[in-house]
Amino acid sequence: MRLALFSLVVVIAAAAAPRPAPAPAFRLPAPTGRFAVGTTSWYVIDSTRSESFAPPRTLRMAEVVAWYPTASTGTAGRPHAPYLRESYAESQTFATLMRRPGIFDSVAVVETHSFLDRPVAPDSATYPVLVFSHGFTAPASAYTALLEDLASHGYVVLSIVHPYEAVATRLQFGQIVTMLDSAGAIRRGVLDVATEWREEDSTMARVTRAGDDAEQLRILRAYFAGLTNTRGTIDRWVGDIKATLDKLSALPPTSTGAELARRVDLSRVGVFGHSMGGVVSGQFCVEDRRCRAGLNLDGIPQSGTMIDTTMPRPFLMVYSGRPGRLGANDVVYRRAASVYYRVDVDSTRHLDFSDMPFWGGPLGEPNSHGSIPLERAVEVTRMIVREYFDQELRGKPSPVLAGTSRVPGVRARRAR
Repeated sequence: MRLALFSLVVVIAAAAAPRPAPAPAFRLPAPTGRFAVGTTSWYVIDSTRSESFAPPRTLRMAEVVAWYPTASTGTAGRPHAPYLRESYAESQTFATLMRRPGIFDSVAVVETHSFLDRPVAPDSATYPVLVFSHGFTAPASAYTALLEDLASHGYVVLSIVHPYEAVATRLQFGQIVTMLDSAGAIRRGVLDVATEWREEDSTMARVTRAGDDAEQLRILRAYFAGLTNTRGTIDRWVGDIKATLDKLSALPPTSTGAELARRVDLSRVGVFGHSMGGVVSGQFCVEDRRCRAGLNLDGIPQSGTMIDTTMPRPFLMVYSGRPGRLGANDVVYRRAASVYYRVDVDSTRHLDFSDMPFWGGPLGEPNSHGSIPLERAVEVTRMIVREYFDQELRGKPSPVLAGTSRVPGVRARRAR
């Protein structure tokens, strides 16, 4: 599901102070919709849950970074929001992992196409809501190209930064926490999760080679039985999604977040994510009827309770070209989802559904991503995600999913 992503973010030292970068490492592809994009953030504190990674009686807190439609008027000459929303520690963590200090310094000066705390677009419309979860120990900022684009097409996108299990997180009052503990070692809870995935590649290869559904289910159930710590992460992240939606109406009344809350349509909620975030999206859609449609970007396998539970919602699984994993989730989604769509994207690897290959250095090397051009990977990912949610939340049929539009390298079908 996630081990390839986790292996990129195991940190061996605390983040160092940043050095000046001469120029941005890359330019994000521009959003393609008709709206300019605003962005804001806030914190959700859940009084019903304690933080697993903090001292006793510490309440669970998560940051929500939102992207939304705004008007283009008044944006000329205004500065764009920074790319690394969770601080320089997001990129420096990768550099310390790879023992190459400074290799990602220039990522710190990349800008987005969004504007901080701009008013919501001044029309009478309400907007569908998309809730996004990043990969396990991934930088939450590394999905900006996709999330900005969705906002430019009239979605309010809420990206939840799951603390301690993202590579770095800025908590309320400016505190920055990473996947490191106070001694600079990998947090025990993070290692406990990753250790459970040691046999993931070989297990998924067995699943995809199995001749029938019964054998695939037997293999998956046996594997899931050993994922106790992984299930704890899934439950924490599902709780973060629930708290984010529950507390939208309680944001400070004069804040940009409160303005957004007044303009969203909570009868049209889509939930999606990459890697572990995609698996969590599936679990949320099993547990919470507010989910109207779910989507998983290459999160394999779909652990949690869906294997034995029906889900009265449509679901889309997007597979990369990773060897030994294509179709590994099908037996779960075919049985659970009311409608199941599957999309395979040729010449991709796990990171191609994020911005991380743009960062360069080791993340830009051929073994870190597929042979698809990076800009093309962004274009295809945006198209698939947008068309699916347009179909399920706006009633606009997807040409790609219907098979009426042929896209080179993209194979889409309704699998149930």
